[in-house]
Amino acid sequence: MDNQDQLVQFEELALGSRLKRLSDHMMKEASKIYTVLHIDFDPYHMPLFKLVSEQDSLTIGTISELLNVTQPAVTQYINALEKKKFVVTHIDKHDKRKKKIALSKSGKVMLNKLQPIWKIIDEETKLLTQNPINKTLLDHISFIENELKNTPLSTTVLLKFKH
Repeated sequence: MDNQDQLVQFEELALGSRLKRLSDHMMKEASKIYTVLHIDFDPYHMPLFKLVSEQDSLTIGTISELLNVTQPAVTQYINALEKKKFVVTHIDKHDKRKKKIALSKSGKVMLNKLQPIWKIIDEETKLLTQNPINKTLLDHISFIENELKNTPLSTTVLLKFKH
């Protein structure tokens, strides 16, 4: 059997599968970066953690709207971040039915560790996504997949972070 990537061969039909695979790969690379740097942080929690870090406090409903994810998913992420002691919840002063989420002191310490890493990840990801040569989304996904296969994101980020 030919060793060519069958998802590539399926073209647009496999777009969702290609995006999922690329997403999984990026999360795995981010996890590897955190592991090598001895940082106990789940990359899947980054969007919520970063959003909360940029606000004084947010309700679950607001987080759900801003990230365009379900409230149960937000609650699940918040519970995981509370377990790590990165966020705290408190009852809204004006509406006792609402919980407000904010970074804890430990969360702020973690944020300080993560920000320089996120800056490098952002820069490296921009290099991957701003290739003007590709003409279609699938061409671009192939380019990104090949670049990441040749040089893993974790390798590049860790080298730059250590310098």
